[in-house]
Amino acid sequence: MARSIAIILMLEGHFVDQTLGSRFRSPDPHFVNPYFFWYDCWHIIRGYTSPMFLTMTGLIFVYLLYANKGEPFFGNERVKKGFKRVAELLFWGYVLMPKGFHILQCIGFGIMGLLLTYGLYRLVKVIPLWVYYFVVSLVIFSFWAPLNSIRNEAGVIPWPYGWPDFLQNMIHAPSHRSMFPLAPHIGYTFFGAGIGVLLHTAWLNKTKWNIPAFLFISGLLLFFYSTQFLYFVHHLMSHTFGFGIQNLASGNWLFENLGMILIVLGILSLIEKLFTIKENLFIRMGRNTLPVFVVHMIILYGAIIHFGIAKFISRDMNPLNPYEAAIGAALFIATFAIMVHYIKPLTAFYDKILGIIFPIRKRFAKESKK
Repeated sequence: MARSIAIILMLEGHFVDQTLGSRFRSPDPHFVNPYFFWYDCWHIIRGYTSPMFLTMTGLIFVYLLYANKGEPFFGNERVKKGFKRVAELLFWGYVLMPKGFHILQCIGFGIMGLLLTYGLYRLVKVIPLWVYYFVVSLVIFSFWAPLNSIRNEAGVIPWPYGWPDFLQNMIHAPSHRSMFPLAPHIGYTFFGAGIGVLLHTAWLNKTKWNIPAFLFISGLLLFFYSTQFLYFVHHLMSHTFGFGIQNLASGNWLFENLGMILIVLGILSLIEKLFTIKENLFIRMGRNTLPVFVVHMIILYGAIIHFGIAKFISRDMNPLNPYEAAIGAALFIATFAIMVHYIKPLTAFYDKILGIIFPIRKRFAKESKK
């Protein structure tokens, strides 16, 4: 359900952001100008889309990986599938955006990091796996503040200086080259992985209400109190040891995002406990996120074919008003709902036409079976 919500929010968010006219976008901070109230609501919700997707990636992947923890590392089917998934994500990421670093590459490197960390855990089992993942997440988040400061009046300065573009794009580069740099984004993936491990613990599975309560309460604490807690720890460490966690505390908004994501997951988990969720088109949308993402990049932005909606409509060229953008977004989502409904015959047709050029595409046919 969470993956389906995230992919639908991504589709409408990208469409509206691409087509909505500039004069309908608020130039002020959220809720300062009442004229842009609904735009501000939309903009806030849109900001949670990629964090939710990245967090869910780590949570789902490691939840399934850790379920087979008794198997040897390379004998674990999830490890094998994980490395194949990494290759697939990097392949499509660079095909869609050869000169940039997008969310597919970010997720690919994130899953690779999860696998390598799991391998380290298998060698050194002194520390619980969830501790590894949470510590790595905190370290990655702490890099956001110093990297964000590497800029001048003209904007972001690529770093590390003098490195090849494709490496700078992973770490710190202008937004047109690096939309999802590794820091802080894979921090969400590692945090989700830590949650995925904890969901296997006996005390969380003692009753059917424990997991919803754990997710919801943890989310509330992170959303409302993470900032106070981070700065309290920072000041305590500064006075006691002479150094603090200023960089981590400066990224307090990252933890607030995680809090909102956990609140949503807690609500969805409660729904799953109260109602029988049957296989339907909505659920299948969340099980076919990669083909949906790839095709939407082609249709909307003209990736690969250099011909898409963006060539004709943008915020400054033939822009849409809010009503037109909303209707367009609904039709855009409906298009992909139809695609997912017919994913098997469409996949078979694709394989006949382009399967030789992009054989890795056959992976899509298995998505709906998971």
